[in-house]
Amino acid sequence: MSRPIHLSEVRPISEFVAARPRIEAELLATKRSRRVRLGDHLTFLFENRDTVLWQVQEMCRVEQIILPAAIQAELDTYNPLLPGASELSATILLEYEDAQERDLAVRQLLGIDQHLWLQFGGDPEAQTAPIRRTGKIGSIARFRLDGAQFNQERVSSVQFARLPLTPVQRAALANLNEPVRLYCSHPAYLAETTLPASVRAALVDDLNAAAG
Repeated sequence: MSRPIHLSEVRPISEFVAARPRIEAELLATKRSRRVRLGDHLTFLFENRDTVLWQVQEMCRVEQIILPAAIQAELDTYNPLLPGASELSATILLEYEDAQERDLAVRQLLGIDQHLWLQFGGDPEAQTAPIRRTGKIGSIARFRLDGAQFNQERVSSVQFARLPLTPVQRAALANLNEPVRLYCSHPAYLAETTLPASVRAALVDDLNAAAG
């Protein structure tokens, strides 16, 4: 995991509010380079120190949290979202505008934690059959979703996931000559996309920052 965000890094609410427009503009650019849409209803937002610190600051602002112990409790909640030197982390949003459609989807997508993958490299078969589990050794990495976000009937519409990477996979992420594909192989949600070079560069920067 990256170096945890320390209590001293959290601005007082008045100071944060004064600087918020500038910070938000910078944060939107940070998120834009780390946001990936998978199909029509899944969005991956890869986290880093800036996105996590923003969430803590926003919680303190909205909830008017000022006591150090209470701020530390927020840090204890959000610090686990930080990526590691060999591990990506992401918030995954299941987005449906229609409430009834969303309620149906969270029931249909039980088991989705076993069906979210990154595939590294230019496997020719992936051109025609990307939604599958097979591939070259070391070419596929599966997201680990937080088990607390599941029950026997439905999944949460907001998920937190981690993606451990081997040294080979981390190197492949940085090799822009080969594609990296994000896909879901769940029978109720088959989708695939190729990670843009800008996203991959941002994720490599986050891995390097976490390595210190």
